[in-house]
Amino acid sequence: HKGVSCLDCHAHADDQGKISPHAISASMKEKLSDQVGFCGKCHSSEGVKAGRAAVDVITDLRKSVHATAGAKNALGEGSLMSCDRCHGRFTHGLLPVKDPKSPVRLAGQVKTCGGCHQEVEKDKEKVESFLRSVHGQAMAKKGLAVGPGCADCHGAHNVFRPNDQRSTLHDTHVADTCGKCHIGIEDRLRASVHGRGGLGGQASRPAPGGKTTQKPTCTSCHQGHDLPSPGSVAFRDTLPDRCGNCHGSMSSSYALSMHGKLTDLGYGPAAKCADCHGAHDPNLLSLDDPNSTLAPANRVHTCGKCHTKAGRNFVNFSPHIDASDAAKAPVVHAVRVTLLTLLYSTFAFFGVHSLLWFIRGLVEVLKHGRPHGLRPGETAYVRFVSFHRIGHTIMMTSFLGLALTGLPLKYHSAPWARFLARGMGGFESTSFWHRFFGVILLISMLVYMFRMVRLLVEGRKQGRTLVSMIFGSDSPLPTLRDLKDFLKMLRWFFGLGPRPGFDRWSYWEKIDFWGAIADTVIIGSTGLVLWFPNFFCGVLPGTALNIAQVIHSTQALLATGFVFAIHFFNTHLRPDRFPADMSVLTGLVSEEEFKEDRPEYFERLEQEGKLDAMRTTSPGLAVLWCIRTFGFLALAVGLALLLGMIVASLG
Repeated sequence: HKGVSCLDCHAHADDQGKISPHAISASMKEKLSDQVGFCGKCHSSEGVKAGRAAVDVITDLRKSVHATAGAKNALGEGSLMSCDRCHGRFTHGLLPVKDPKSPVRLAGQVKTCGGCHQEVEKDKEKVESFLRSVHGQAMAKKGLAVGPGCADCHGAHNVFRPNDQRSTLHDTHVADTCGKCHIGIEDRLRASVHGRGGLGGQASRPAPGGKTTQKPTCTSCHQGHDLPSPGSVAFRDTLPDRCGNCHGSMSSSYALSMHGKLTDLGYGPAAKCADCHGAHDPNLLSLDDPNSTLAPANRVHTCGKCHTKAGRNFVNFSPHIDASDAAKAPVVHAVRVTLLTLLYSTFAFFGVHSLLWFIRGLVEVLKHGRPHGLRPGETAYVRFVSFHRIGHTIMMTSFLGLALTGLPLKYHSAPWARFLARGMGGFESTSFWHRFFGVILLISMLVYMFRMVRLLVEGRKQGRTLVSMIFGSDSPLPTLRDLKDFLKMLRWFFGLGPRPGFDRWSYWEKIDFWGAIADTVIIGSTGLVLWFPNFFCGVLPGTALNIAQVIHSTQALLATGFVFAIHFFNTHLRPDRFPADMSVLTGLVSEEEFKEDRPEYFERLEQEGKLDAMRTTSPGLAVLWCIRTFGFLALAVGLALLLGMIVASLG
C-alpha cells in the first residue's frame, strides 16, 4: 500500500478500547459492511479526491451483486461481501492486483472466485467448465498472460447478473466486452444480419425457422463458460445445436440432411451452418440479400469450397428440404408419400402372410415333426447349381456390406449407429465400402440378367418356343400358377386345404428374386446420382438430388427390412426350417426335404429322367459346419441390424 501509514489501518480500538494489533477489530468483523467502509476511507470518491487512492471501487462495489444490501451472494449469506474475500486477509502482505501472486490475478483470480462459487451447486459446473474452455486452457495449459480471468468478462467490483442492463455481459454490452480482446470480430458481427441495427435487443422480425425476435450476441453462440475453441471438432459438432437455439426448424431439417447426419456421426469436415452461411462475416446476410454467401450468384463459389466442379444446377439442391412438408416441397413430398405407402403396405401384407405361416407351420411341426436335413455321407440332391450358389453368396455379402455401411447414416442418432460407424473407420471408410459393395451388387445383377438372356438364346437354338421358356416350369418369372399356389397357401394357413406342392420355384422365391432386382435398379441408380451429382446435374435440376435422396433412403429401408424380416422368415426362421436353411449355400437338400418342400418338382424330374443326374452325396461334417457357421454369422448380422432398426424407429 503506497502512501498508507500504519495508523491509517491500526488506529481502530477493539471492544475494550485498546488498540488492536490486527487490521480490523472484532466488532468491525461482525459487520462486513464496516470493512467495506473501512477500505472506503481510501478506495472511494472521497479517498480519490484526497489523493489516497487512484480508483474509486467502493461506489461500484456497493451497487454490485456482491455487495448489495440484503441480497444473497454466492455464499448464500444475507449480508455484504467483504473485501478480504477476494483480496486476501488484511495483513502487511496484501499484494497489488498486477502482482502475479495476487489472489485476484488471472489464475489466482479463478481460484479465488471459485472458492465461493464452487460451494454453490448450480455454480460449481460453471467454474469447472471455464477451466475446460478455450479461455481456461489458455491460462492453465498455455500460460498465456492475455488469457481472460473472471473479472475480464464479469467485471471486478461492478459485477451484476447478466440480465441486469448494467452488466458487462448483458445482451447490449457483451459484444463490447468480448471485443476488448477479439478485435475486429465485433465490427464484422455488427455488419452481418445478426448485428444490423446494433447487437442485442429485439430484431425487426423472428429468426428464419424460429420464433425468437431476440438479436443474438457473442454468448448466444459461444455460450458462457462452455467455450471450446471455434476451430475444434467439439465446437463444430455442436454448432447446429447452437444455431438451433434461434433457428429451430432449420436446425431440425439440417439434422435430416446429409451434412447433418454426418455431423451426428462425428464427421468433422461435414459442412456446418457457418461453412455455408458464414459466421461473423459481413456476408452472413439474409438469403434474399445479393451479398449473401448463399445468394444465387454466390452459391457456386460457396458450395465449390467442398464440392469442386459444382455446377449451376447442383447448387439448386436444397440441403434443408423437409420432405414431409407438402406446401414447401410438393414433388419431393409426393415421392416420399408414394414410397412410404409402398413400404407400409408391403410390410403389412407380407407380415400377415408370415404370421399365418408361422402359426400353421408350428402346428404341423408339433404334429409331424420336421424333415431331416443334410447328413454327412447320405444321399442329397442338387437344388442350386454352382452359378446360383456363388451368385447368392456374392449378393448376400454385398447386401450385408451395404446395410452395415448405409444404415448408420439412416439411423445416425442411434447409439449403435454411431458405434458402428466409428468401428468401421468413420465416414471416409464407410463411404468407400458402401460404394464398393454397391458396385458389386450392380455387377451381380447384370451378370444374372446376361445369363437369363443367354439361356433364352440357347433355348431358341434348341427349338424351344419363347412362351415355353418364359412361362414354363423352370422359369423364374411369375405366372398364373404362382397365383394359384398363393391362394392354396392361404387355404392351408386356415386348415381349409392341403399345402400346395411347389415346382422348381415357389411364388415367394420369385418375389424375393424380382424384388431384389427392382431394389438393385432403384437403389443403385439413385445411389449413382448421389455419388456423381455434378455429372447428373449437368442434365438434371438440383431437385433431382433431393428426390434421389428420398428414394435411395426409403427404398433401402424397404429392402433391408424385407430381407431381414420377411425373407429371413421365408427361408430360415419358419418352423420347418428353423434355425436356418443352408440349401442355397451348400446347393443341396436331403431327399426328405426335397419330397416335402418340392413334391411336384421331384415328380417331374423323375418322370423326365433327370433325377438321377441331380443325385449326389452330402459333404462331410466339417464342411457342413463351415458353411453353417458362415450362414449363421450372416443371419446374426442381419437380425442384429433389424433389431437396431426397430429400436431406433420406436425411439
